[in-house]
Amino acid sequence: MDAAFIRSLQEKARANHARIGIGVWKADADLIASLKSATKYADLVLVGDAGSGCDCKLDPVGNLDVVRTEEPWSELVRLLKSGEIDGAVRGNLPAGRTMKCLAREFNIKVRRLALVEQSGWAFLLGPVGIDEGESLSDRLELAVQGARFLQSLGVLPKVSVLSAGRMEDRGRSERVDRSLDEGEQIAALAREAGVDAAHKGILIESCRGDDIVIAPEGVSGNLIFRTLLLVCGANSFGAPVLMDRVFVDSSRARSGFDGPVMLASCMAGATSKNRRRF
Repeated sequence: MDAAFIRSLQEKARANHARIGIGVWKADADLIASLKSATKYADLVLVGDAGSGCDCKLDPVGNLDVVRTEEPWSELVRLLKSGEIDGAVRGNLPAGRTMKCLAREFNIKVRRLALVEQSGWAFLLGPVGIDEGESLSDRLELAVQGARFLQSLGVLPKVSVLSAGRMEDRGRSERVDRSLDEGEQIAALAREAGVDAAHKGILIESCRGDDIVIAPEGVSGNLIFRTLLLVCGANSFGAPVLMDRVFVDSSRARSGFDGPVMLASCMAGATSKNRRRF
């Protein structure tokens, strides 16, 4: 995928202009101001503590609806489950509480892939949570469900599976050998499921141009993600949770939420036209 793919998502989000809930926790004036720019993509519902600078039910300038609650992680998930919003963005809510609530209410195992764009190359990266992707089956599900997610957006994806070494490194370490074996197996099983997947070993540079990159586990995936965003200046558009409703995870380290809101609004349009389980 390339920058044109991101532009197409932005256009679809503007056209759809879904009702998107976003979690806010101990928000300051700068955060509230940054959210107003995201209203070009969606009608926003702020869920949580919007701060004293946003004390009205509806802000007619920024189209910011406010639902005040002391447990915004629970309320955001409730609004999504009840259909009162078309999609949700975590915003700056605590990740642990929010993901636990989402998993409990929808009876799912949370799996997410981050949409990243670097120098014109856009791709999904996962696992990105430090406690995710520890098993072969988890990473396989990310590859297969991620491919189905991109197919729903009109992309025929290529998937790269990473592991802890080159193929010729076999024998240097039991841990590396195990990672290489799992990488080969994940790619093979993904191909059996109809996904165009290849095992690339540790050669992340050979993944450029592919649409999904599966890291060896969540710690290395999180390091790749943080290096791209915080060191290399890549753009992140949030991490969609692979489920049959629209929930986009977002890092609290970001200065604005245009990307995740855009992605959620675009996904809400696609989901409403063709609801399916990813």
